[in-house]
Amino acid sequence: MKYDPYCAVEIEFSDMQGLHDVINHCDESKKTLVMCDKFTTDLWGITDEIQSGVDAGYLAWVSKCPGNPNQQDIIDALEIVGDLNPSQILAIGGGSTIDLAKAISAFYYLFKEKGIKPDLDNVTDGLKNKTYTQPHQFIDIIALPSAAGTGSEVTRFATIWDVNKVSKFSIDCQENYAKKAIVIPDLTLTLPPRLTLSTGLDALSHAMESFWAKPTTYVVKDIALRAIDLIMTYLPQVLKDPKNLELRTGMSRGALLAGMAFAKTRTTACHSISYPITMQYGVEHGLACALSLDAVSKINREKTVLADDLFAVLEKHGGLKDWMDKTSEGIVDIRLSALGVPKEGIDKIVEGTFTKGRMDNNPVDISPEQVKEILLSVY
Repeated sequence: MKYDPYCAVEIEFSDMQGLHDVINHCDESKKTLVMCDKFTTDLWGITDEIQSGVDAGYLAWVSKCPGNPNQQDIIDALEIVGDLNPSQILAIGGGSTIDLAKAISAFYYLFKEKGIKPDLDNVTDGLKNKTYTQPHQFIDIIALPSAAGTGSEVTRFATIWDVNKVSKFSIDCQENYAKKAIVIPDLTLTLPPRLTLSTGLDALSHAMESFWAKPTTYVVKDIALRAIDLIMTYLPQVLKDPKNLELRTGMSRGALLAGMAFAKTRTTACHSISYPITMQYGVEHGLACALSLDAVSKINREKTVLADDLFAVLEKHGGLKDWMDKTSEGIVDIRLSALGVPKEGIDKIVEGTFTKGRMDNNPVDISPEQVKEILLSVY
């Protein structure tokens, strides 16, 4: 019988010394791709250590890791890696950085072994047709999340956005679990309020959607409930006291558990509704997910096992909508109109809402008319 551990990723909580250690343990015998924005490497005091490894020839460094990475970002990163033949990737950053690292892990040796040129056509084909599922070498990923949100450090998924803003791609394969996740809450201390809020709401969406997703289990629900309680407890406090490491650690714990929960279930209607909002109007992913979270939770209630347990946690914190309004007050108004989405754009959003594997993962079938009603209710 095959043993399937609940979480496929080794998890370690560490501190800033742990960040220095993981970089300094790289050498000629362990060639490494570092993916981390230079702005943050300067902030964390690791720029010289990375540059020393680059100069010595055993590190390559992708120093620009944009949010919502697309095909061109994959191409640019593959060019930087060149002929290094890395055995591991250190992905230090938010979910977008870790997702981009997963894309490099999936395509670097595949393209190299098959002599495929990393251009727009070939990368797009690989994403659409999932050519990365062919047997080939992947690169081990050590994920060090700098935000308490996406959970990408403990999932097998990566989101890549279409450079033409037509669709999004999901990289999904067992080999793309990180080998290890090193959670260093100190890295989140410098996150600005809006990013702290957005990533925290993304984590909350992961936890709630995993609770009602079709493949959910009692174990997932128990983990999700703990994640929801942690996030709803700590996110408002973190936004009031952003330099408090204890509070940031609480958020990191909640986001990690939320990632572990939805790693087993994938997401549902809220994420599906969010994708065209982000793609068409650039709304931050977590805010886009949060827009429909309250409405979808109520739609799903009758078809959700242990729904009363979920709503008991929400009510403990004053109810989801009131909690969200109070938590986001003074930072951003979580309404479509305030986020730059015109009312006449809603119909097009509805058209792009029904992502396979997300909307059909919801326990209740939601119609286009209902999606429009939800969007109008948060306008």
